[in-house]
Formats: sequence, structure tokens, C-alpha cells
Amino acid sequence: MNMIRVTSDNIKFIKELSQRYGFEVNRNWDKLLNEKDTEIYGLSERGRIIGFTGLIHNDWNETLQVLDIFIDPEARNKGYGKYIIDFLLNKAKGMDGYRCIIAEAPAKDGIDKFYGKLGFRKCGYNDRYYTNDDNGDIAVFMSYDLK
Repeated sequence: MNMIRVTSDNIKFIKELSQRYGFEVNRNWDKLLNEKDTEIYGLSERGRIIGFTGLIHNDWNETLQVLDIFIDPEARNKGYGKYIIDFLLNKAKGMDGYRCIIAEAPAKDGIDKFYGKLGFRKCGYNDRYYTNDDNGDIAVFMSYDLK
């Protein structure tokens, strides 16, 4: 398995995964890819994209925000999530930033405990972060100190 930088030539694989599994279907992936402060990566296994993630550079507060982590449901629970987080943190440690921030809904199978085991700590909540049309999720923000 390896991580590849997503470009305009291979963004279609991210869009396909997003649509197939109903994940961030309203997100404008092309626009996001073209933003100067955003990097998107695909997780490749045997020549097939099975997941994606990214980083958003926030110079104003010297943070890197994790942009989604998605793994094909058929490939979950095989260590890919930890692999992606390790990749992002190693990448982030080589950049100018003091912390890496991730936002998740705690209803997602104890995801905050998963990030906690990897060195993240809770640093905030936002009950208006998600649309909350049908699930009432509250975003939990978690931080990893890079320096």
C-alpha cells in the first residue's frame, strides 16, 4: 500500500469513491484540489484507490487540519486508518505548523478513542459544524502537537 498525491489527472477516483459510498457528495473536489493551501492524497492498494485524505494549511494559526479520512468500507479494519494518520503526521512534522487538528463526530464508532490512542487530545466541540439534518452529531476537535 502507498499514498499518492492526488492531481487533476487522478481526482476522478476520489470522486467515484465519494459518490459510491455517499461520503461528502456535495463537496467540490476540483475546487478543493485547486486551493493553494490544500493537499489531497489517495491510499492505493494493488493499483486501486481504496481511500483518501488530505491536509489544509492554516497559516493564520499555524495549524494543519486533516481533510477527511475515508476508507472503502470493504477495506476497513485492516490498519489503513492508522497508516493514513501516520502518513499525515509524518508529513505535517516536516511543515511549519505547531499542531494538527482533526474534527470528527463521536458517534462514529468511538473514533475519538482511536485518535486518542495515536496521540491526539480533545481540544473543542462544535454543535454547528455538521448540517445535523438527521443525526444531531456534534463535532469533536482533536489536536496533535507537532512541536
